[in-house]
Amino acid sequence: MRLVVRPFIVVTALLVALLAGGSAAASANETIRPDQHFIGLVNGSNVKAVVYTICPGPIWPGRTGPVAGGQNLAVARVGGGHGYTGLFSQVYAWFAQDSSGRAPVQVTFAKYGTQRTIPASVRVPCDGTGKVEFSSCPRLAPCAFGWVPNLVGVRFVNLAD
Repeated sequence: MRLVVRPFIVVTALLVALLAGGSAAASANETIRPDQHFIGLVNGSNVKAVVYTICPGPIWPGRTGPVAGGQNLAVARVGGGHGYTGLFSQVYAWFAQDSSGRAPVQVTFAKYGTQRTIPASVRVPCDGTGKVEFSSCPRLAPCAFGWVPNLVGVRFVNLAD
């Protein structure tokens, strides 16, 4: 089964997510700045996002594998609540469940509305649930007071079943 992401579906999902979040929507490619609120988007959604994995063969508890290609992460500016940049002008995203054996792979955003492909090196549970953390403070960095991360819950679905 091949995952096909249609641009109009992604744009529509982004607009729905922005409006549902009580947003003052940022224009595409607006620079991320300090003192702004944001939401993370996984495949165009910030609620019950689905991430497709490819894990052929038997599945057992704790088994991990790669994400299917063609999936993305993005950041959208909102009017309040959710994540907060604090003093920073970038947002980083990573899968909390990345089991690649290294520190989770971070994706960096300097602008809102820019999609970044989920790196092929990310390893996540083949099935189940998890979270993607979007934060203006890099993972494990000693950051200044004021930033607030945004966690997006995801469901991992194995396409090789």
